[in-house]
Amino acid sequence: MRAKLTFPLIVAFAAAFAAQVEGMMVTRWASDRSTACSASSPTGACELNGVVSFLAGTFFAVETLAATLTALVLYRNRKRFSAAVTATALVVALAVEHAWLLTYAH
Repeated sequence: MRAKLTFPLIVAFAAAFAAQVEGMMVTRWASDRSTACSASSPTGACELNGVVSFLAGTFFAVETLAATLTALVLYRNRKRFSAAVTATALVVALAVEHAWLLTYAH
């Protein structure tokens, strides 16, 4: 049983790590473009951005981990349609979240 889950776990954790880093970078970039971080704002106005970007990256990582692991296990159990639905839902959720971050930055 352990050998059957090794590959899905490795892939899911690698995807989660990539989502964590990418989520932090996108959130940090979006928050740096907001008006709260302009040159005329107070010094401490952007201090929270590091915490927020870490939390957003963690949220991206957790949902990516869960969806990737679920899709891989479903695929392995020959439930290909369910695996495709899970993967599609992950892509749509990440696209909506990124679109929201990018519109927030303006």
